[in-house]
Amino acid sequence: MSAEDLSELLQRADPDRRLAALFAPAEARARLLALYAFNHEIARIADATSESLIGEMKLTWWHDAVSDLYGATPKVRRHDVTEALAPLTGLLPQAELLDLIDARFDDVTAAPHADLDALLDYVDRTSARLIRLGLTLTGGELPEPQIRDAGRAWGLTGLLRAFAWRARIGRAPVAGDYLTELGGTPAMLAQGLGSDKAKAAIQPVRAIAEDAARGFRVAGPLPVEAVPAVGYVVLTQAYLKRLPDNPFEVPAERSLLARQARLSWLSLTGR
Repeated sequence: MSAEDLSELLQRADPDRRLAALFAPAEARARLLALYAFNHEIARIADATSESLIGEMKLTWWHDAVSDLYGATPKVRRHDVTEALAPLTGLLPQAELLDLIDARFDDVTAAPHADLDALLDYVDRTSARLIRLGLTLTGGELPEPQIRDAGRAWGLTGLLRAFAWRARIGRAPVAGDYLTELGGTPAMLAQGLGSDKAKAAIQPVRAIAEDAARGFRVAGPLPVEAVPAVGYVVLTQAYLKRLPDNPFEVPAERSLLARQARLSWLSLTGR
């Protein structure tokens, strides 16, 4: 799959990361698009199947496919994304890619987040890890606390925007112990019930997302090399403002033009 094909795929599947990646030089851009296409493949598995066993089998396939790429005699399985990922093995650590896959097993098994620490661990292993890998591909450097803030701001905001769907698969972005204290259950959320309890349960999560977005913003301007790999995080604040009062409602989208303008400004100023 060419970089143009990957870009077309991500225009539908992961438009904000794609928009930021377009500010990279051609070679780094192609690398980022391959990484994001891989992330899309493993992230969408929970959405594509209602059977946990099938989801686990698909994730296991990806785990084995990535392991094959790093074998003593590398093997590239026949798939557009594995073929695009293969040239990156000299840049991306195998363990990081495998843990990115492993973090998604909880999605397909529909295990609720036990507490806030478990939810943050999930976001750190997915969203923050993807930022760290992206920076590796662009040569950008950021302090680890800023990477963590970026990952938590983007990851938690994305989960909150997808609350209704996440609730349906048993992975609502709430702390399970706190939900229990409020008198709610994952089953209740899966049925779209208890909007008041859901609203209360997401408040600690939203507060952490807002604090992380603020921490990312005040850390200073982004180096030019970092913009393509992490620049999309500047869109978080606008997404948080558009979260509906009822978590089960679908948030209003921000226009493509507005997102393009914001990222263009970031590329010029680092802010």
